[in-house]
Amino acid sequence: MKDLNLRPKTIRTGEVSVSQSSEAALRGERHRLGAIEIINAVLELVKVRITFFVGMSAMFGYILASGGISIKMIMPVLGIFLLSCASAAMNHYQEKYTDSLMHRTMKRPLPSGLMSPPVVLAMVLALATVGSVTIYLTGNVTALVLSLLAFFSYNVVYTPLKRSTPFAVIPGSFVGAFPVMAGWAAAGGYILDPRLIAVAVFFFIWQIPHFWILMELYSVDYERAGFPTLRMYFNEKTISIWIYVWTAALAVSSFLFVTARVMNNLLPETAVVLLGIWLVLSTFSIVRRAVDSHTLRSAFMKINIYVLAITAVIMVDKII
Repeated sequence: MKDLNLRPKTIRTGEVSVSQSSEAALRGERHRLGAIEIINAVLELVKVRITFFVGMSAMFGYILASGGISIKMIMPVLGIFLLSCASAAMNHYQEKYTDSLMHRTMKRPLPSGLMSPPVVLAMVLALATVGSVTIYLTGNVTALVLSLLAFFSYNVVYTPLKRSTPFAVIPGSFVGAFPVMAGWAAAGGYILDPRLIAVAVFFFIWQIPHFWILMELYSVDYERAGFPTLRMYFNEKTISIWIYVWTAALAVSSFLFVTARVMNNLLPETAVVLLGIWLVLSTFSIVRRAVDSHTLRSAFMKINIYVLAITAVIMVDKII
């Protein structure tokens, strides 16, 4: 049987092939990377837009438990942020192959070749070590355990499981609850306090419509990389209902803030209720109209604005 060589053929010119020349040029381009490119690559690796919000949610938990802003919260919040950066970088390492297959992620540091796997693993170890030590020394063991549980739920549970089912987001959504719980614990708050449980439920539910909308927006990319999507199991109408139900559940869960006395005044409690009603009414177009990218992006933006607004209302209530 004829031997088939599936590797790309190269044209020899002298003693150096075209492919070797291209590779050498690429190495030279990497070598010329400036400080800005390196910083951007690191920020992309640690998913700073996401991990920054993780740090904010940890700060929110700390303020909620302590009843106000304190300089003591800076270091434990920083430690939680650094550990979440380690988790994000680890996710890049875990998905370096599938990222190379998706248009949305193929320019990330690993698939693009800006960073090597050993370098990324070294960064994961450094960030995780510094973050964990910081939480332990400036917070407490409970805060550290909760922060490590966030790492575990994202990298050990969610990341491998999403290769098998689109419902991996449900157990994976604990990653949204653990940082705020860690911030609360770092401030010395009682971990079974009804106020914390109400807030943790809120952040847990938020992750589900958030990730499912992203899955719908990039379903072609996900399927190209071999990830199962909701479209493989349900039609568009059913998917839109699923997303809307969880969005409405997010709004309803915020009403627990009132019953659990998370806030101390009538004005912020009224604001939370009104914001919940706004979210339910403003995202109903997901069900009423055909599911398209514009409708999904609008709902995605409203959900995130809603979470930020709720967080801001409660923080202002505690500070003032």
